[in-house]
Amino acid sequence: MGLSTNCWKYLVLTFNVLFAMSAVVLFGASGFLLYRLFVYRHFIGVNVEYPAILLLMMAIITCSIAWIGWRTAMSMHQIHVIITGILLVLVVAIEFSCFVWAMVVWDNVEIDVKTTMTQYFEDTKGSEPNSAEAVRWDRLQVKFQCCGVTGHHDYSSLGHIPLSCCGQGPLDDIHKPYAAECSQVFKRGCGKPLHEYTKQQLLLVSMTALIASILQSTGIFCTFFLAHAISQKRRASIRNSTSVRESTFAAPDDSLLAPTAPAPTLPKY
Repeated sequence: MGLSTNCWKYLVLTFNVLFAMSAVVLFGASGFLLYRLFVYRHFIGVNVEYPAILLLMMAIITCSIAWIGWRTAMSMHQIHVIITGILLVLVVAIEFSCFVWAMVVWDNVEIDVKTTMTQYFEDTKGSEPNSAEAVRWDRLQVKFQCCGVTGHHDYSSLGHIPLSCCGQGPLDDIHKPYAAECSQVFKRGCGKPLHEYTKQQLLLVSMTALIASILQSTGIFCTFFLAHAISQKRRASIRNSTSVRESTFAAPDDSLLAPTAPAPTLPKY
């Protein structure tokens, strides 16, 4: 039983090392995906970023739980090991919920992107050429080779088309912000390519959360098996102590009652 407990102990310690490494990878992946969504937050809405934000927070929490798991495995306290297992269950459940949440947002992101982008376009289409809003639109249109929300005709009310609709970057707009005519104007709007881009990032977020929850769930079994092994070892130790105590007092020691000296005799006269 002692060997079995040690095996589970070192298995849990190994898992906690891998658990911490997975937390670092999860932190980097979720942070990168959050950045790719955050860049276009004005066009896609903030609520689209929430699954990636939650996944980033879980990566930070996972590092703390890995440290707690290491300490509890070294101490071999059953109640602490059980608490660590419960924390692992919560982490895996939240990560799986993050996967479900990302898929729900993925399914409804077309409406969010279209509504947010249309509203932002109406609010900023009269902005100065060198303003932050105009630069955001220029970068978006150059990046996805698009123009407006549904097409270049969205700028018809302004009477001119930004140079970014012709593939020229925001830095060129500083010197020549707008042109009445472009030799090659992007025909498609930015709504559809940005929608596809957002769906791709959300799909990566959901798959990252799903893979993390599946891999980290293995630690739940290891942790609870360690707690069970500790309990079995403690019971065996108690049984052994009881057996030794019962064997000690089972048969009374009559050696003290046995005569050790010859019986006294009457004096002879």
